[in-house]
Parts: sequence; C-alpha cells; structure tokens
Amino acid sequence: MSAAASDSARGLDLFGGLDLFVRGARSYPPGPQARTLDVRIVGGRIEAVGTDLERGGLPQLDAQGLTVIPGLVDVHVHFRDPGLEHVEGWDHGSAGALHGGVTSVVEVQNNAPLTTSRALLEERRAHVQRRSRVDFGCLANLVEASLPELAAMAPLTPAFKCFLGGSTGVGGQADEGKLRELFEGAARAGRMIVAHCEDETTLQRDKLRLVDGNPDATVALHHLARSTEAELRSIETAIALARETGALLHVFHVSSQAGADAIRRARRLGQWVAASTAPHFLLLSNEDAPRLGNLLKVNPSIKTPADSVGLCGALADGSVDAIGTDHAPHPLEFKQRAYAKAPSGMPSVDLLWPLTYELVRRGWLDAEVALASVTWRAADSVRLIRKGRLARGFDGDLVLFDPQERRRVSGAQLPSRSKWSAFEGLELAGWPRVVVRRGEIAFHSGSVTGAAGGLPLELEPPAPARVG
Repeated sequence: MSAAASDSARGLDLFGGLDLFVRGARSYPPGPQARTLDVRIVGGRIEAVGTDLERGGLPQLDAQGLTVIPGLVDVHVHFRDPGLEHVEGWDHGSAGALHGGVTSVVEVQNNAPLTTSRALLEERRAHVQRRSRVDFGCLANLVEASLPELAAMAPLTPAFKCFLGGSTGVGGQADEGKLRELFEGAARAGRMIVAHCEDETTLQRDKLRLVDGNPDATVALHHLARSTEAELRSIETAIALARETGALLHVFHVSSQAGADAIRRARRLGQWVAASTAPHFLLLSNEDAPRLGNLLKVNPSIKTPADSVGLCGALADGSVDAIGTDHAPHPLEFKQRAYAKAPSGMPSVDLLWPLTYELVRRGWLDAEVALASVTWRAADSVRLIRKGRLARGFDGDLVLFDPQERRRVSGAQLPSRSKWSAFEGLELAGWPRVVVRRGEIAFHSGSVTGAAGGLPLELEPPAPARVG
C-alpha cells in the first residue's frame, strides 16, 4: 500500500468525507469482463470509476493485486447502545462492521430505551454519531406508544421496526386489530415497516408444548419451538396487512423456504415487499445443534438444510433482496446457560463479506447475486440513497480484498465484545484488507484506522399512503 494513503486527511469535506485516489484494483465479479479499475473520490463522494484515470493531485492508495467492491450495507444489526453498552456498544460494533467490510448499518434498538418519539430518536442519533465509525440508520420502534410520533420520526429513520413475534427484549404483538392500527400509522407516516415475523400465538403454543416443564429441552428443539409454521403465518399476516393499509413491508431475517415462497407470491402479484435473510440461515442448519449447542440459538430459529437451499434460491431469483447479519451479541457465559434460559442471537457483522464470499466459493450463489445482496440490493431494500455502488455520485465507500487470502475464524480475535463465533474454525477467504468510508481509510490490514463520526444515512423522503 502506498504511504501516500496517509495523506488522505488533507482531502476536502464536501459531502462529509475526504479525497482519495485508488489505483489499479481488480473489478468484481471476476470473469471475462474483469478489468483493472481506478476510483477517484472527492470530498467523500465518487467522482469517477474507470481505467487509467487521472489522479489529479489526490492522495493515492495503490491497490495493485487487490479486488475492489462497494462498501457493504448491513440492513440489520443490534449494537445494544444506548442502554447495554457493556454487551457491545457502537465502538465495538462499528469496529466489527469495518472488519467485515461494512460501511453502513441499519440498527435496531430492542433494549430500553426504545425509540418511540422524535426527541428520543434525535438523542439516539446524536449518541450514535459520537461513537460510530460507519454510517448509520436508527430504526424507530413501531409500538402503540409511538403511534402519535410516527410522522415526526419518519424523516429521521429508514423504517419502523415491528415485532409480530416476541424476541430478545421486546414482546410480540398477537392482536391483529392492534397490528392493523400500527400498520395504518406507518402507512400514514410514509415509512416502511421492517418486521420480525413469527406468529406470537403459535410461538406460545409450541413453547408450552415443547419447552415449559421439560428439563431435557435443548437447542435441538429450537427449530420446532420457533417453527416454520410460526414464521409463515406471520409473514402472510404482515403481507395481508400491508396490502390492506398501503404500508411498505420489509420482512427481516427470513429463515425458511416457506417464508420466502410467501414473499415471492406477493411480489408476483405486484405488491412491494422486500426481504432479507442472514448468513446463519444460509451456512448453518438445525443439524449443527449437537456441535454448537446454544450458540445456534437465534430468533427466528435456524431451520433445515433444505431451507438453506431454498433461501439461496430466493436470493438468486430476487424474492429475497439482502443478506443482513442480525448481529446480536451476548456474553458467552449467558449462552452457556440451560437452553430455556440462554438468550437468542449471535454476532457476525465482523464477518459479513467473508461469509457472503463463502457462498460463492461453495457454488451456492452466483458472484453477482452475492455481491448485490450486501450492497446495492441491500441499500434499495430499505430505500437508502447513494450507497452500495461503485458509480459516480455514490458515497466513496470501498472494500479491497484478496480473494486468495484464507484464514480460520477465531471469535477471540474479532472486534465484537462477545469474543465467540458460531463459525469458529471455519476457513474463509476474501477477508477485507482495506475499507474506505467516504474517502477515509477506516480499516487497514486488520486495524481500525478511522475515527468515530459516521453520518446518518441519506434517505428517500417519506411517502405517506392514504389509509381508509
């Protein structure tokens, strides 16, 4: 790497970023159209992408031998901050994002204080900006208490998060009348709903049947206690309510082929429904329960190998738009409790590009689809502006990696406070070598080099729907 890269601090600050000229990176996906690219970033925004560009006096980063892709967009993380900074926090969480090639995150607050008013949202955004090393969007919570504030919050949030099924820190909503009221409120405010789709009544029934009073219950039952039936019923309910109310819907962390099929049907009928899944639903299955124990416990549950295949197919045909990590760290000692008492969730934002690239290496996803699912398709699925593409006018967010560099996952060496990984020991390739955010070299050769000061993500304006 050129020593001149350190001069990037001299760049202009036109768009909240710096100047940088990246010389001689290989394009991605590889193949007959592969070429060598230069990228010129001025004031944090891409001015030109092409071959043999003029440097124009900008600080230069020599990328020879490395491959370039846009900075990744993780549409679903939990950094538990404010409120539970000791579990993760934006300092560790955003450092982990850079380690995984992520330059933009959409964060869900599922611990107190929930974001139910514009004042609380403004406080949270200011809190995050002082700590985050990546650009960020803060989701507001779609609960009864937030209904009077939805229109005021809409310009400042990418979406409203609704828990149809209960999960870590937040109870589910089983009353369809109240759900309809929430969907109507979001539609009037003009922001999409991102939904945790598991049917609460089904969850409670199966918990009583399989877990409560069963001292022998283990995570091997988790995919039955939080079943495909629960996910499918909830997705169908959410799709129907969105259609009736005019709300835009994004289904988070789709975990089953049946769930993806329901979304595919709605899209074929012309309804706007976006969706994302997560790396653990693609690379792990319920058959890993004996090996991983409660490290496999997440909500929704990780299901069968056939579901993993079906989800890859849904990514390939566009029925599922994005791969977001649902990064949800917990201390290892909490995960080692008895199954019924262990919290759900796992960390993985630190590994998003290597895990996505692994799907390509295994032949499970086409390279172009895999890249799109964590860049431009991810950005589009939550209607972000100027993120996810190497193109003029987009933010100067880049990842440089060596496709041949292989390492085994070691949770203890990852930035997350949790210091464990469900992918421990897995040999992955494509580890980010350099990450650039808005023209600033934010990560280099395993170390975070960028300062805090990530910016709120630029959003499309709210588009209120007529309700009733």
